[in-house]
Amino acid sequence: MQIMDVASFRSEYPAWLERAKLALDEKRWKEAFALGYPYPRNEQIPWAPFKKSLPEARLGLLTTAGLYLVLRQTAFDAFHPEGDWGHRLIPLDAPASAFGIAHDHYDHSSALADLNTVFPAGPLRELASAGLVREVLPVAFSISGYCTRADRIAEETAPEAVRFFREGAVDAVLLVPV
Repeated sequence: MQIMDVASFRSEYPAWLERAKLALDEKRWKEAFALGYPYPRNEQIPWAPFKKSLPEARLGLLTTAGLYLVLRQTAFDAFHPEGDWGHRLIPLDAPASAFGIAHDHYDHSSALADLNTVFPAGPLRELASAGLVREVLPVAFSISGYCTRADRIAEETAPEAVRFFREGAVDAVLLVPV
């Protein structure tokens, strides 16, 4: 099932990028997107009924906070005007001191004060310990929430996330958007 009209997006995107280039380079994000960004038009909404109770479910975690492990992973390209559509896999038991944030489009103060605001590994493990969920996938999927390339997200990042969570036998995914 195709959710996004990728061809339509691709036909409109270059003209928008040309119009918005100066604003993007100058980090005037709102102005750039107001110049006619070709927001994806989703004609269909996929629906997958949740067939388990939470105490029977294995949960996964997907964060858009741009988190990466400083000593083991390359940072997301937070400076590229089009963003970064890659992903990083992060163990839930990684210490907060190991994290870097490569996403310059939100205020990091809450995340720096309490990583659980963007990466709630501790609370998810507590839910599992209390029997409120069966278990939590021990590795999270991290992306940068800023990326103008909706086509790349639709064709590369999203399918990779789906593959990752399917291989992890996940029943539901907690999405933590920033």
